[in-house]
Amino acid sequence: MTYQSKNIYRSGGYTLVEVLVGILIFAVGMMALAQLQGNLAQNSSDANARTVAINVAEEVVESVRSFAQITSDGSTRAYNDIVDSTDTVTRAGYTYSVVTDVTDYYYVPASKTFTDTKPEGSGAANSDFKHIELTVSWEEGGGREFRIDDTTTADMGSGSITITDVISSITSPATGKVILGTGGNDSMYAPPVDYSPGKNPDIVSINLGENKFKESTTPLPDVIRTDELVETRFDVVTYSNPVNSSATFLRREEFRAVSCECTLRLPTTDTQGGLRPTVWTGSDYTEGEFVSKPYGESANNQQSQFCDICCRDHHDGGIGAEDDSLDSGRSQYGPFRNEAEYHTGSGLSGDHKHYNRDSNGNMVLAEADGEIYVEACRLVRKDGFFRVAQDMRQESLNAFPADYLDEQAEIDEYSGFVTAAVRNYTGDLDQTDGFAPYESSPPGFDSPGDHSVMFPASNPFFPTQMSQTGLSEQQLRSRGIYVDYMSDELREKIRCLNARPMGSTYDCDVPEVSSAIEIIPFYDVQLTWLSRWNESPNNNPVDVTNQAINDNNSHSRGMAMLTEGKGSSTISSMVHTSNLGLTGTDPIDPYYVDDEAQYNLYATADDSSTPPTLSGIKVSGQIISTVPGVKAADVEIAGTEALCDRTNTGFECALIADAKSPSLKVTNYTKADKLLYACSAALLLAPPRGHVSLNGTGNWTNFSLEVAASLVTDILIKEGGC
Repeated sequence: MTYQSKNIYRSGGYTLVEVLVGILIFAVGMMALAQLQGNLAQNSSDANARTVAINVAEEVVESVRSFAQITSDGSTRAYNDIVDSTDTVTRAGYTYSVVTDVTDYYYVPASKTFTDTKPEGSGAANSDFKHIELTVSWEEGGGREFRIDDTTTADMGSGSITITDVISSITSPATGKVILGTGGNDSMYAPPVDYSPGKNPDIVSINLGENKFKESTTPLPDVIRTDELVETRFDVVTYSNPVNSSATFLRREEFRAVSCECTLRLPTTDTQGGLRPTVWTGSDYTEGEFVSKPYGESANNQQSQFCDICCRDHHDGGIGAEDDSLDSGRSQYGPFRNEAEYHTGSGLSGDHKHYNRDSNGNMVLAEADGEIYVEACRLVRKDGFFRVAQDMRQESLNAFPADYLDEQAEIDEYSGFVTAAVRNYTGDLDQTDGFAPYESSPPGFDSPGDHSVMFPASNPFFPTQMSQTGLSEQQLRSRGIYVDYMSDELREKIRCLNARPMGSTYDCDVPEVSSAIEIIPFYDVQLTWLSRWNESPNNNPVDVTNQAINDNNSHSRGMAMLTEGKGSSTISSMVHTSNLGLTGTDPIDPYYVDDEAQYNLYATADDSSTPPTLSGIKVSGQIISTVPGVKAADVEIAGTEALCDRTNTGFECALIADAKSPSLKVTNYTKADKLLYACSAALLLAPPRGHVSLNGTGNWTNFSLEVAASLVTDILIKEGGC
């Protein structure tokens, strides 16, 4: 018993050495744990700092990307404000240094490459894109400490992150073209993208057959108020929409139409000039080659960013490696121009003529280096950049009452006419080529009657009805059908597709295409808010709105309203058939009237009130601006004791019988810091009461219309006085 008790006692404790060793081990462990905690805290702090730094860098990039204009004015965020800079940012107690290194790159048309040196004589006022290298760094401490334990603190360590990005001068969410390869061969395909077709009647889907459709978005103008010039944008979308299935996007063509003031330049070296037009090939747009030729530069920095390339490229002439004598139209911006519209001598030989207005409103030829002229261009997006395409060519203009195109049967009728007319047009190309050049003798375009189609109110015997008890106002609509120039290459593909036997697998160099109409460059475009609307007789019994073009179609045009009296009214929709029709620009050459299209609608009005009796005397003429940057097309008028209307390029007033003091008020002609007047040689101010403000707003002039007989006289917008 004693032995056992002794053993139990001896095994029940620790020696002093054991305790000391244990304490040592614990102390070492705690020290390691404290160090680990400190490292974890520091690493966590560093990771947080890097995360915040990346967020700061991304915010800076997105901030500079969201510019509203190209040139800098000191108030609005601009592309040219993106320059080298150093700044500091404080976030969550941390202080960061932000260093931005910017390199400008310019496109060299001659070599089709980019350089960080601005090419001399290129006409490029701004770079095409900027390469940004942005470094966000933080110093040791960084203005913040973190705690390891109750008594120990440490500073954040130093570090930095660097990101790079490219910012185009023409930004868009669709600047990139995503293409996926099928692998193992050269065929390519695009990922399918759902598409929501536009809403009728403003956007009409044209049936191409095989469950494929084409539609154009409504053109949206953007008025550059500083110089009264216009940039209009619209897209053309081709999509597939099988029955009982959602629509699938196939192709988008992005267009811009722009009017610009340009300065003429004559090349002195082979490196000065511009690009030939961008042309549709049936599957893509090919960028034109660079040639030495007359070119232009944007006359000021207060107009559209696209004016740089519009002024530079929209010239003909020069000699290029891709020139084809049998397909001369491919190298011209207006292939269907008359020979009289081209220069034949000097350094401008082969270029189409450009004009400006002198102080008396006369059209003056620009033919010397440094002279100013006005231009209008159509641009198309090519590989993320807009390029100058050939001029638009309207082949048909149609107009409709308010309720047409509301029903599917009406949409089918209109779509059927468009596709049938386009097919006939391209079918006639074979005959045209056999007898005369396509450029000088293009085939005619069918009218609706050629296909047994009669649109509502297109005949005076079947007018649209307007009455007090029924339809007292209605939004009329107009649409234009455009067909681009088709090169020999494209026409050969069209012929191939038309002749292809049913079931053939031969693709005619345009894979995934079912029929020729899919590759024909035609567009059905809504023109309601770009057309000039007039009625005859003026204002009574029907009046149609005709306001100056404003941003995003916020103006009113084509709204027919019942006014006073009974009887018939002829309502016309008129628009220029080329680029000017989309920009609402004043005539830029003497051939403007030759390129106007007009469509008449007929209305019958029934109003119990009695309209005023007319005297039979009319005063009419052109309205012309002699001030650069001021559009005569924007001038508005109002008559007193006279029924007055704007025409496409002028005005007309019908005087009321027994009028005591008939007058015409002219408004909406402005330019900042300019004294502007409306002047007429035949009409006198009665009394002299024209108002002009120094900031360019509120200008108006009142003309007396007290004349004994009908009179034709022009009204000129002039600076400084008459």
